[in-house]
Amino acid sequence: MNKAAQKVYDRLTTYLREANKHSEPDTELLELAANVRAEIDTLQTYIDKHGTTYEAVSRTGEVMHKHRPQHQQLVDARTRYLTILRDLGLTPAARNKVTQVESEESLLDNLLSSK
Repeated sequence: MNKAAQKVYDRLTTYLREANKHSEPDTELLELAANVRAEIDTLQTYIDKHGTTYEAVSRTGEVMHKHRPQHQQLVDARTRYLTILRDLGLTPAARNKVTQVESEESLLDNLLSSK
């Protein structure tokens, strides 16, 4: 994971822990989300600098405007990122669908009180 991805990972992990919705199995999905977000940032920087289209000259000499492959990659990466955020419960619609993780103390208290 590069530095940009690590920052995203730390931010997402902190948010989930504060919301009491983080568990160890989330780690790989969080790493994937962080890497996809870093990819989005890189692609967005490229698109900001070069634009979404480029000019190409056809065999007949006509100028054509084509979409940059990086633009489609950016669109695809955003879709992947949004899907991961939904799975983690980090979108407004998904936020209430993800249950809170009980702490070990809460689990122990529940087990002891059920006797």
